[in-house]
Amino acid sequence: MRFGIAARLALLLALVGMLAAGLTGFYAHNASRDLLIQSAKDELLTSTQVLASRIIVARQEISRNLKVLSTHPSALGALDPNDTESADQLATLFKLLMKANPDYFQIRLISAADFGAERVRIDRSGDSLLRIDGDDLQEKGHYAYVFESLKGGPGETYLSRFVINHERGSHAGQEEPTAQLAMPVVDAGKVALGVIVINVDLNGVFAQLAAGLPPEFQLFLANGQGDFLIHPDRSQTFGFDRGRRILVQDTFALTADLVAGKSDHVLIEATQGNYADYPMVAAFIQQGVAIRSDERNLILGLAQPLASVLHKADALGVVILQIVLGLCLVCALLAVLVARAVTRPINLMSAAVQGFSDERQAHGLPLEREDEIGVLARSFKQLRDQIRQQLSELHQSRQDLEHLAQHDPLTGLPNRALFADRMALALAAVRRDQTRLALMFIDLDDFKPVNDAHGHAVGDQLLKEIGARLRKSIRESDTAARIGGDEFVVLLRNIQSAEDAMAVGEKIRIAVGAPFIINHASISISASIGIALCPESGQDLIELSKNADNAMYRAKKEGRNTVIIHTASAPT
Repeated sequence: MRFGIAARLALLLALVGMLAAGLTGFYAHNASRDLLIQSAKDELLTSTQVLASRIIVARQEISRNLKVLSTHPSALGALDPNDTESADQLATLFKLLMKANPDYFQIRLISAADFGAERVRIDRSGDSLLRIDGDDLQEKGHYAYVFESLKGGPGETYLSRFVINHERGSHAGQEEPTAQLAMPVVDAGKVALGVIVINVDLNGVFAQLAAGLPPEFQLFLANGQGDFLIHPDRSQTFGFDRGRRILVQDTFALTADLVAGKSDHVLIEATQGNYADYPMVAAFIQQGVAIRSDERNLILGLAQPLASVLHKADALGVVILQIVLGLCLVCALLAVLVARAVTRPINLMSAAVQGFSDERQAHGLPLEREDEIGVLARSFKQLRDQIRQQLSELHQSRQDLEHLAQHDPLTGLPNRALFADRMALALAAVRRDQTRLALMFIDLDDFKPVNDAHGHAVGDQLLKEIGARLRKSIRESDTAARIGGDEFVVLLRNIQSAEDAMAVGEKIRIAVGAPFIINHASISISASIGIALCPESGQDLIELSKNADNAMYRAKKEGRNTVIIHTASAPT
């Protein structure tokens, strides 16, 4: 059987059309795969940066606690071995702080004299807090966290290296991953007479940081030299403590630039070595330590299985295969027609597929046609819409992570970091516009008995409803935040007088004092509120916080369930 020119041309056009469809499908599949992998890397990088900001916030919280303890009058008094009253007061403060922070293994007051003798020490032992005294107190002057802290200035935090704690008698903290944060205790002449030291449980801290991450994510942390401190396989951590260094740059070669300080982040697709059978997509960043420390840098990383990323690409591959098969069939049918009528719609669809990897609109597709070409055009549009929808979901996940880093997960109120940012803006506006503001510290009275009597679930629901009442009691321009436990703060902007602040404080006190109905039970609670005005009671966040806190404690001493405004003549 002889083929005429028309038949041969139709066959040639059909073969060319099929080849074009196959190449187009191959390119579209690869483009979508690469796009999904890059999007996953970007999402991991954002998540890693959010975790780094959580680490900074956690460290800043410990520094604030150290400053409260080191500047407390009983700290100086307790350095005198004969001042037992100050030592007892400081021990009580230590216990309260450790109850509020279960990640603290130990808090100590260490003297600069007597070879660094411990003066006051509270240890965690299981679920109990132990006060160590007498002959059990040790000399610690030879440890870096003592003599290095004594070199620092007032309010300056020192961070030790992250190590396994081998100090004898450390109770719960012994042989556990630990970091010591310390701050000097200075006299009126700014001479360091001792140090406050907080031993932190690293496992507990990083377990909290990783909370909320998908279970398939893997968290890594290494010191500035690359030694693993956190690894999914705990046998790979703190190798230097066993005389065998296990380095991040040996597992992920590209992280060598982070260790060398040549880059601040790397994105990795690990498909060789230990991950040949279980490929991963990972993001690592280098985070500098902003305080005095033997740890120059930290390297933080998150990894996700490549299979979970490519699962979406497989679904797209099925759609692409269907489109390619349909396109081949259409090409075979249309090949008998004039080449011009066949090539034009194919070229339009090929151009649309070429634009899959960017944001260009697919103009010119014959979506209105009712034949096979129209079906293919609509299929291409459906494929592009699927890709955009998945990218939108990735973007939404990134926004959710950023919101989680700035808000309290229980009440939805701003957390300490976001509140500090808003305070900074408000203080700048006060200085610029010569206005006034008020900072309000709110502490719930006898919240623990309510929590113990009704359970933590009811206690959490109570905190949520209190947060909702705080929002209703203030203006939209004001800010209410939860800073921990049963403590809240409120920023009132552009107030006219102390009476305005007092009126809002009374409004909040009355709102909190109204009964709550939770699980068919009526629960009543009150609040002690302290207010500091700017500029009368301070012009920066530290001074205002201190004075508002003092006023709040005065409210508790004067019978609770009351509002007190700080004045210059008030006792501290």
